[in-house]
Amino acid sequence: MTQVSKRSLFPVLVLAFVLLAMFATAAVVVREYISRAFATSQHLAAARQLADTALTLQLDEETGIRGYAATGDRTFLEPYENAKGKLDSAFAQLHGALADHATKQAYTLADDAWFVSGMWNRDIALTLIKHPRSKELSTELRGKEMVNKIRADIHGVDVTLLDLEGNLATQVSTAVDQLNAFVLVASGVFVLLVFLYGLQLLRISDRLASQERAAATERRERAELYAAFEVEKRIADTLQEAFTHRPLPFLEPLRFSASYVPATEDTKVGGDWYDVMALSENRVLFAIGDVTGHGIDAAVTMNVARQSLISAALLDSDPAAVLARANAEIYSRETRLVTAIAGVADATNFEFAYAVAGHPPPILLEPGRPPRMLECGSLPLGAVAGTVYTVRRIQTVPGAILVLYTDGAVEHSRDVIKGEELLLQAIGAARESLETDIATYVHDAIFSGRSVGDDVAILTVGFAADATQGLVVSADRAAAGFSSRVEPRARLEVDPNPVSLRRAS
Repeated sequence: MTQVSKRSLFPVLVLAFVLLAMFATAAVVVREYISRAFATSQHLAAARQLADTALTLQLDEETGIRGYAATGDRTFLEPYENAKGKLDSAFAQLHGALADHATKQAYTLADDAWFVSGMWNRDIALTLIKHPRSKELSTELRGKEMVNKIRADIHGVDVTLLDLEGNLATQVSTAVDQLNAFVLVASGVFVLLVFLYGLQLLRISDRLASQERAAATERRERAELYAAFEVEKRIADTLQEAFTHRPLPFLEPLRFSASYVPATEDTKVGGDWYDVMALSENRVLFAIGDVTGHGIDAAVTMNVARQSLISAALLDSDPAAVLARANAEIYSRETRLVTAIAGVADATNFEFAYAVAGHPPPILLEPGRPPRMLECGSLPLGAVAGTVYTVRRIQTVPGAILVLYTDGAVEHSRDVIKGEELLLQAIGAARESLETDIATYVHDAIFSGRSVGDDVAILTVGFAADATQGLVVSADRAAAGFSSRVEPRARLEVDPNPVSLRRAS
């Protein structure tokens, strides 16, 4: 029996126990009532017998006196003498019997009969015994009236006692009927409770069976979803592995480092990537990006964005033009939004030119200067058709390094400002350590003792400290550190028809 059925059975058992207790109590009460009624009835019958005995003795006394008064023969006094000693005792017993178990009326009538009997004995019997042959008719008439009075009182006692016995019988019958009715009602209630309990058990059984079926269905669906997720994760991991880990080019005047670490949470297979493509011996196109969302769609969108950027760079290496063409391609596919940076590093004049599409700002690290964040802005790729992106140019010196990263590098905690401060500290520490693999050093410094909640990609592009390339860096330019300029077409254009931003699915 389940815990539910036990709980539902408890109130039924309690009510059944209460009904049985009430039935037992009622049975005991009725039994006691019937016993008392029977005893009372027997006592009333005995009282009636006493009243009849008293009347008989009174009539015997009268008969003896009347015979003696008529004949003067003392033989006729024998009934009187026999009854005289017993009559007072009979009335005394009747008085006691009626005192506890009769009505006041019967008690009063019996006492009145006893009193009249005493008067008859004193005023009539004793007078006639003294003057047996007296012809005083008045004495005999008076004696007859007294005896009739006694007879009437005894008859009244008998009738009253008969009425009491009848009432007792009626009350006993009513009590028995009530007990029977109670038994029938209690039995009906108990049967109804058993029926309702059975019905409740049936409903509980059906509900438990339904819940079990639902749980089995949910377990099966979860297993199917988990299996599908595992397949999707393997596909996404394979796509991401294939799309991300391209070898970096080797160019004498330029230095590169890169790091990509996927999220430690299985549900967050993302769309982060980086790319470096040689344009000439001294110039490279670099790019980094992040697709909103996770899973296979993010990995596929990431590949589309990468291929779009590479294809656009083959036609025109201008960073703004590269992002514009990629934006048109991604927008036409109605896929996820993509943040990205595309840029060109030119070792002939130590210049970084870059354009940003909603991506975190790049960080410039120059010899003798603390790392600093550069300007950024504009909309992500795929948000609005016809977006025109701004090219920003940074004139710097040999040994300068541009650090690009995805948002996982700064959003590992709820405080993005602290995340950016930690990133800048890690970049500065990498320079002090003379580490050549700056990207890996920075990643390890940030996530030492932390789990990676999102994909993190870091790419560094820098100029060799001794990269002269036949060029002479003037003392004025070296002292200036760096200068930056923004292409004059820094504006946002949209299609003539209004288009709202599309959210990532």
